[in-house]
Amino acid sequence: MMRLRAPLVLVVVLALVATGCGASTERTGSVPESAALAPSDAVGFVTVVTDESSEQWAKADRLLGLFPDARVEVLGAFRTELAQEDLTWKDDVAPALGDELVVVVTAAHKPILLVQPESADALAALIAQSDDPLVQGNVNDWTALAETQADLAAYRAALGRGTLDGVESFSDAMTGLPEDALVRAWVDFDSLARDIAAAFEQSGVKDELGVDWLATAVTAEDDGVHLAVGVRTPDGNGSSYEPELFDQVPADAVAALSFGGTQGALDRVEGAVDVGAVSSALEDAVGVSLDGVLDALSGEGLLYVREGSKDLPEMTVVLAPPDTSKAFETVDKLARSLAEQGGAEVRTRIEGALTLYELTAEGVTVTYARLDDSVIVTTGPSGIADFLGDGPKLVDDGAFTSAAERVELGDRTRGFAYVDIDGLVPLIESLAGPEAVPAEAKDVLGTLDSLILQGSGDGDTTTLSGFLRVTR
Repeated sequence: MMRLRAPLVLVVVLALVATGCGASTERTGSVPESAALAPSDAVGFVTVVTDESSEQWAKADRLLGLFPDARVEVLGAFRTELAQEDLTWKDDVAPALGDELVVVVTAAHKPILLVQPESADALAALIAQSDDPLVQGNVNDWTALAETQADLAAYRAALGRGTLDGVESFSDAMTGLPEDALVRAWVDFDSLARDIAAAFEQSGVKDELGVDWLATAVTAEDDGVHLAVGVRTPDGNGSSYEPELFDQVPADAVAALSFGGTQGALDRVEGAVDVGAVSSALEDAVGVSLDGVLDALSGEGLLYVREGSKDLPEMTVVLAPPDTSKAFETVDKLARSLAEQGGAEVRTRIEGALTLYELTAEGVTVTYARLDDSVIVTTGPSGIADFLGDGPKLVDDGAFTSAAERVELGDRTRGFAYVDIDGLVPLIESLAGPEAVPAEAKDVLGTLDSLILQGSGDGDTTTLSGFLRVTR
């Protein structure tokens, strides 16, 4: 592996990623021009903006300014790493890299670094710091660095057979990501899987990743950091659904997970495991079958957390499978089996027109009920009433709606998770004590507002969009 002393290239890339990046809110991407530097059979491609005058760096610097201690630590470590090599970013590294750093991993798994240096002397001096000799050559007005002349020659020959910007799967991956990101990367997992399988063929080991490609981009916006990850799986990733249950989540929930369209994924799980053996073991342990559990999870689902008692937060699960009666039977059977094992019993009580079932064990009461089209299970005494009631809901909360907009959460999704960081820290402290969150971590978390991650896509391609929102 090519490396500069105290691997400077890796340090540069990691430091840039750690700072975040600057980007517009536009999610429609394009194929990077530098993709013409990668052979069509390349298994990896990374492009990093290294232009200090760019909007990306300016926004990253502003975001880091919100975390002064972290800024000092990150930049201090970076500068120390450079100083150990008698280098500085401004005088030695930046002029050697130019405005963009490109890393290509060839089909032979050889790394090729490409730059357009402002100063050839600066690049030569940086290369001189390498632990291993590096060779260089000109490729389309770029300087290519490789470990050996043979690697460089093979790379050039591969370029002559076609480039990555003409590969449909790569174009699909890039156009699904934000365009103005600091870092964009792509990996051909299908080729890697074949190579891994070939490498272990003699020992009989086969590796099936089930992923064609993965692409990612990291950007920074005025009020936070955005992460986008695109994944293509040949057998599909499930289908999208309308998150109707989420409309009922109470506004004071500090974390919530919505899922649905999971039948395809569940089918793959059933195809990958010995269902009979697992089901038998599960039924012996808790009295329910694997089929019953999978059926209960096959529709829309919801999990959220609120502040509860001093010792336990309120956790609520709501499931809306195709067969509500069967799902309730599974939940009820599980509760009664656990009650029997713990020497307790399931009690019932009437609340309005609803029959509530309660199981108390070790001081914790779990309440469950069958609703019209769903089954709800909660550890909170008012969990069911608050879910069904007309009180404030999370979908109307300003922090949630702002975060949802940043990941373009629409009427349909492939699932999403949301965390109210402002509310999560007090919850942790109420459960584990005021010393549970260190002062340094509390300072950082105090600057963070919320985190959201959602999946969207078409057919066999899924895009995961995440946004970490900071307070100004």
